[in-house]
Formats: sequence, C-alpha cells, structure tokens
Amino acid sequence: MTKQGGAAGAVRGVSRRTVGILAALGSAAAWGLGATTSDYVLSSGMGNDTFLVLELGIGFLVLIGIGAVRGELGGFRHPGLARAATTGLIEPWGAYTLGNIGIIFSSGAFVALVSSLNPVLISLLALPFLGERVSRTAAVLMIVSIGGVVLVIGGDAFGGTLNPLGIVFAVFGLICAATYGLVSSKLVRTVPVLPLVALQLLVACVASAGVFFIRVVILGGDPGIPTEFSVWAVAAATGIFGAAAPFILFLEATKRIPTTTTAQFGTLVPVIALIGGVLFLGDQPSGFQLLGTAIVVVALSALARYTRAH
Repeated sequence: MTKQGGAAGAVRGVSRRTVGILAALGSAAAWGLGATTSDYVLSSGMGNDTFLVLELGIGFLVLIGIGAVRGELGGFRHPGLARAATTGLIEPWGAYTLGNIGIIFSSGAFVALVSSLNPVLISLLALPFLGERVSRTAAVLMIVSIGGVVLVIGGDAFGGTLNPLGIVFAVFGLICAATYGLVSSKLVRTVPVLPLVALQLLVACVASAGVFFIRVVILGGDPGIPTEFSVWAVAAATGIFGAAAPFILFLEATKRIPTTTTAQFGTLVPVIALIGGVLFLGDQPSGFQLLGTAIVVVALSALARYTRAH
C-alpha cells in the first residue's frame, strides 16, 4: 500500500469512528429527551400501556415513512428479519415495561440509577458474546461517568422507601436493556438496521396492545386516556425521541465503534433528562447535579477523544 493510500485509509477510519461517536451521542440525547416527554405524558394521567401503544406505533410509522423516502423498504424482505424482530420483546417492550413498573414501586430516580449500570453489564458480557475487550482507559472513564450520574440523580434515588419489588423490576429492566444492546448489535452485522428497528417497535407495540386489551377490556381497568391535546402531541413526539431515533442511532453507532463504547455514552441520558426537566418542566438543578453533569461531560469528552485515537 502506498503512503497516500495508507493516509486515506486512516482518514476513512477516523471518519467512521467519528460518525459512530456522533450516533452514540445522538441516541443518548434522544433517550434523554424521550425520558423528559415520557415524564410529562405519564404524569398527565395517560395509562402506561396506552402510552406505549401510541409511542411505539408512531415510531414504527415514522421509520416506515423514512424507509419509503430512502427506498429501503426492500430491506423488509431480508431473510431472518422476522425472527430477529422478536428481540423487540426484550426492548423496547420488556425494558420499558419493567422500568415503568419499577418506577411505580420505587422512583424514577432509582430506576435511572440502576439503568446507568447498563454499560457495566454490557462490558462484562461483551467479551464472551461479541469478542470485545474493554481497555483500562475506557473502564476508568466509565467509572468516572457513572459517578457523575450518581451526582446528577442525587439523593432522589433513595428518597422514601424502596420496595423490594421496585428493586427487582428495575434490575430485570436493566438486564433486558443490556441483552438488547448485545443481541441487536450482533444482529446488525447481517440485518439492515432500519427494518430491524421498525419491526422491533411493531412487535413491542403489539405486545403493549395485548396488555392494554387484558387490562382494560377483560379486567375493566381505566384506559388512562387524557383529554388535553398537548398530552397527545407530546406522546406522539415521544414516538420519535423515545422510540424511532434512539434505537436507530444506537445500532448505527455499534456498526462503527465498539458496543461497549456506545453503551457508555448512555450515561449522558440522565444529564439530557435533567436539562430537559429544567427547560420544559421548570425543575431546579442542585449544585451536586451541576457538578455531576460536568463530570459526565468531561468523562465522555475524554472517551470520545480516546475512541477516535484508537
């Protein structure tokens, strides 16, 4: 290979990693915004399964529209796609449902704290499952960023009484999220991303609709249907921020940078949720939360530079 060809290859390599980093940051930002809008919708009285059916259904339709515009609908005929799409039962459906139940029995802050351990669990399982090793530098930065998350979430995670069921559901939600990250990042090595995510959302939507039917139609529960148009509008928008965008960007990132690194950028989610709460919900951050935000940003900036260089 000539010196010029080697330089071009290096540039392409750096560019690929940069795109992966940006996609990972985008997925975290989308999940963080989705957390803010979900908080608004659920606090407005919409039932959880009602909300999931709308959110996941909108996400599916958005991806179908994007696929049609980009001429990628042929990817839905990819062999093995239907079987791969069943992973939507793990996440979004499993992780989202278990996490929301965990919030009911504990608190949103506690579930967010448990969820921040996702990169740790993925790092422990990545070697046997994906053949990825976590470097010492990346491991140190992961610990630092999780420490920042602890400050961002603050004492709210342990406020009040933690019901053991809340802990159990939060942990199982974490396991579902980590399993999805590992399995789906392996699937996209052979399956196109957009059709995979679209059908995962559809599977999760159907599962949520089944829960809704049992709870409301068979058991006579309250469907939790709000009357305010703003709630419906925000719920529909969450289909983009909380469903379509984060999963697409996450899996696109895993095609360019290690899954362990992509997952670590997820520690930015509570920071984005905090900022969203300040901007849209009128929350007031504490000094500890601002310090934690700075720590997460610095740690992830260092991780981005390290990833681009290696």
